[in-house]
Amino acid sequence: MEIRKIQKTGGSTLVVSLPKAWCQNFNLKVGSKVSLNYSDSGAIILEPFEKGKEDKEPATIEVTSNSVENSLRLMLSKYIRGYKEITVKSDSKSSLSYVIKNFLDLTVGFEVVVEDERMTVLEDIVSLPTLTFDKAIRRIDTLVRSLVKESVSRDKIPGDYIISKDTEVDKFNLYIQRLYNQSLKNYSILQMNKIRMEEALSYLLFSRIMERVADHATRIYIIAKPELLDENIEVMKYVNDAIEIFEKSVEAYFKKNVEEANDLISRKEFIKRQRDILKEQIKNSSHAVDLEEILEDIERIALYGTDICELTIDYN
Repeated sequence: MEIRKIQKTGGSTLVVSLPKAWCQNFNLKVGSKVSLNYSDSGAIILEPFEKGKEDKEPATIEVTSNSVENSLRLMLSKYIRGYKEITVKSDSKSSLSYVIKNFLDLTVGFEVVVEDERMTVLEDIVSLPTLTFDKAIRRIDTLVRSLVKESVSRDKIPGDYIISKDTEVDKFNLYIQRLYNQSLKNYSILQMNKIRMEEALSYLLFSRIMERVADHATRIYIIAKPELLDENIEVMKYVNDAIEIFEKSVEAYFKKNVEEANDLISRKEFIKRQRDILKEQIKNSSHAVDLEEILEDIERIALYGTDICELTIDYN
């Protein structure tokens, strides 16, 4: 750490000199531009204006029939890093269509601006701060809680609707990753969101946990036929207990209720013991395999709830 004195120049302007090594490292000279952001606590973030420019340049991705999934993952990594424009090229029309469709399904703000049989240009038409951390997190919360309840509902909604909800969770989770990544480079995003960096990190971790909960809920939906749960009252009671822990954990997170979070964490061992007891009870059932999978997934949902409680404690 260096300590430098504030000096006065021009009669009224206060200045602090910049370290020579830092300027040389980024090739900064007289007339070079720097970006300056500051927090309410008084911290100042000073960066070369051109720093990170490479992430703003268009990205180009070549897709082959053998690299479809890899290409999609690469496109999503560019999205998370903050690229504004992505060009996708391919000699295979079907491969090109596949990656474009899935990319658009999983991202917020990107649209096709140029398209032909061999190339598509995608551009971010929504500025990042438009959809805030809080709004994105609240949408994930609504979607995931709905998925968890629908997974064991006796009145089943169409499977396509469940899949679309799960995909939307993935979309908002990726958006939060993108927004967090941009916040590391541009402190003004945090200022516009009116949150600190610790809160942004908490949202990022919360989002990842909720995305996993959505996956478990989707699997339960596929396995948990109404008649299967109706015939196994003890299993259904365990399911309801696990869902209660998860929902209360989410509520404690948003209310920043540390006391409630601690109480819910203390129920972790009960959840584990009860699952072992039930596994023993159902081992001779003709539906033992399906019931064990339900127990495993619902236990994970409850335990992810206690992970959320850990976040509540750690960031409050």
